[in-house]
Amino acid sequence: MAYSEDPPPLRDQYRGQIRLLLLAPAFLFASCSSLSTPPGGLGVPHLESRSSEKRPIWIDSPGLWQEKHPDRVYFVGSTSKEPDQESGRTDAYENAMRSIAERIGERARALYRERSLRRMGTGSGGMDMSVQRRVSSLVMTQAQARISGARVDDYFWRKYWEKDQAEEPPYSFYKYHVLVSIRKDLYERLLRQSLEGARDSAQDPRMKALFDKILKQEAATPAD
Repeated sequence: MAYSEDPPPLRDQYRGQIRLLLLAPAFLFASCSSLSTPPGGLGVPHLESRSSEKRPIWIDSPGLWQEKHPDRVYFVGSTSKEPDQESGRTDAYENAMRSIAERIGERARALYRERSLRRMGTGSGGMDMSVQRRVSSLVMTQAQARISGARVDDYFWRKYWEKDQAEEPPYSFYKYHVLVSIRKDLYERLLRQSLEGARDSAQDPRMKALFDKILKQEAATPAD
């Protein structure tokens, strides 16, 4: 009596199916890696890493931070879409330096405004907006050249990746924040020296006289 051949062993029977199962993740990964649109769509930044899990309070509430640390004057510098950490740190620091000069300029503007409002109350004159802008600009320029003693107290950065066009590869960038402070006595000295420098650099004798009056006014104003 003839017998048919035995069926192939189980390992041979399913060898092809097992091979397909092993290759499936590779095909799936290749398919995902070739997606032209990232999760969330094109032009959407995706967080890749950050310097710390908690966002510092001084970024969104600098006034609250200043109240809790009254011994120094604080400034925040921020930048976005920097190619690397070094660029982000440098640009954020320079932004904070500009903030110091701008605040000094705003203080000079406020002193002029206070003086003008008092004169308006006595009927002896009004406030000239062009002079106000000139006072602020001259003092801010002097402050930018005289800032010293500032230090970096803290920083916070986030790294993102983004893809703008389907046919282009993704790219990474940083958003950087830096907290800079200066001692109160150095800040007050910077204000005084900036006012004096603006007076000395002014060509108009009337502007020089105005700065002399603003300096006297500032000296008589109690420190915060």
